[in-house]
Amino acid sequence: MTYEIIIGIACFGAVLQELPLWNTILEKAGLDMKPFNCAICFTFWMSLGPLVITNGAMGIFHSITAAVLAELISRQFQKI
Repeated sequence: MTYEIIIGIACFGAVLQELPLWNTILEKAGLDMKPFNCAICFTFWMSLGPLVITNGAMGIFHSITAAVLAELISRQFQKI
């Protein structure tokens, strides 16, 4: 169950970084900086709260896993 959530969060974070609409929103809001426009950073911070609430201290490690997986997915998107 936890691995499906990790994969889902990682896919969401990676796909969101590739959407032109997301980049436009960041530029208009003045948030075009590291935690928001980086797949690994954004996915880590986005997933930290929910995963710590559901999994306790192991949620930190699950957030790290989701962030690294999001970065790998993002790199595969950039190859296309």
